[in-house]
Amino acid sequence: MKPTVDAVASEHRETFITAQLDIDKNRETAAEYGGQGIPAYIVFRDGEVVGKFVGAMPQAEFVQKIFDILK
Repeated sequence: MKPTVDAVASEHRETFITAQLDIDKNRETAAEYGGQGIPAYIVFRDGEVVGKFVGAMPQAEFVQKIFDILK
């Protein structure tokens, strides 16, 4: 999914920010947000979690999930 996330980050940099967390190096942070699978995605708005989703998917579906959560 890294190529998809990187492409989305580039294409939508004016709309939202993407960040990646290495859960092997940041176990406490990963546990704090309770990712239920890998890859796990957590969507924040104004510093608050507003949605989560998991799994590999095509780029269009990935972007749609983010926009659906941010509505």
